Amino acid sequence: MSLSDTLLQRVTHLLSTSAGTLVRIVKTEPITEGWSARFGMSPWPWVARCAIAAETTTLPASVIVKARHPARHFRSEPERFHNEAVALDFLTRIESAAGPRLLAADYEEGILILEDLGTGPALEDLLVGHDAWRAEQGLIAFATALGRMHATTVDHAASYYHLRSRFGPVDPAFDRLSILGIDIRGAFRRLQEITASRPYLPPAVDVEKDVDEILRVLAEPGPFLTFSNGDTSPANCRLSDGGLRFLDFEHACFRHALLDVAALRFPFPACPCWSHVPEEIVQRAEDAYKKQVVRSCPEVLDPIRYTQGLTAACAAWTIVRVTRLPKLEKTDEPQPMGFSRRGQLLDTIATTVTCSQQSRSLQSLAGWFTDVSQALRLRWPHLPLAQPFYPAFC
Repeated sequence: MSLSDTLLQRVTHLLSTSAGTLVRIVKTEPITEGWSARFGMSPWPWVARCAIAAETTTLPASVIVKARHPARHFRSEPERFHNEAVALDFLTRIESAAGPRLLAADYEEGILILEDLGTGPALEDLLVGHDAWRAEQGLIAFATALGRMHATTVDHAASYYHLRSRFGPVDPAFDRLSILGIDIRGAFRRLQEITASRPYLPPAVDVEKDVDEILRVLAEPGPFLTFSNGDTSPANCRLSDGGLRFLDFEHACFRHALLDVAALRFPFPACPCWSHVPEEIVQRAEDAYKKQVVRSCPEVLDPIRYTQGLTAACAAWTIVRVTRLPKLEKTDEPQPMGFSRRGQLLDTIATTVTCSQQSRSLQSLAGWFTDVSQALRLRWPHLPLAQPFYPAFC
């Protein structure tokens, strides 16, 4: 990000006020490390690393400056900026190290100054690498950090939403029943319209009760109500000797914890760096998650409640993702690692069907998903039965 003179002056003032002494910015540079940067998802023009100089030890040698997206940007909704600002403030207040510390902020100008988590790898960098052991350890570190964040934020929803209400009305009920800002019920209605308008696809018959059950589970999470950054992507984290910490809290909210855990099963259904992980490694990652969260949510060890909750979470993700079908009918542009996006869609459906079989829940919906998948495979006969593993596990 090229800092304008006005923004540079404002950041300098914020840092100087926070430190109680004059602070100078000696260098700015874009965030370019990692797989996402190599494949064009960054540098993000609204984020920069700033090296600073000051006669104090209270500030680090560098900070991250994140500016509100410009009005013309597709992510310009003020809610995203407010979500991130409040999320980091919230985590700082409860002394959680899940994300970067919020060092200073100008809410009117749309500026956040964050702790620099360094240039270590994101989980995605390990998954696309060639070291299976490092990739597995990275996935376990991700699950461990997720469990720790969930465990330390149970029972803090009221505090979070009190802070969030400073920036206008907020709907905690919508947070529980949406994914990345997409209403799950609305996504299902859209999916019904998609299948009804295509003679080659089976209509959604006798699945409403299962969809109602998904929404009930998510709306009433009980002890599973925890804080989430809202986008459990392998890009949104950094690894260091101190462990793994999360980035990007624009979709932060309190919701059912297993909506985050479901990302390990697919894995990571809504990100460009998508592929598969061997089943035994996914299980070890989930075990690492449970080990952390059990102290605050012992129900995570209840096999029935866990597997049925995870099935509901996976089904919700699948409903939202399958609404991409009209776009995929037109073209199947390879995702950045060269795999088929149509194949990803079919594998997403297969993950939920498998979860349903294991938990013996949502069987009508799973049966319909199976029929949809079979119909799509008849139209896409060239696709393999499953897409490949991440390069690290090949």
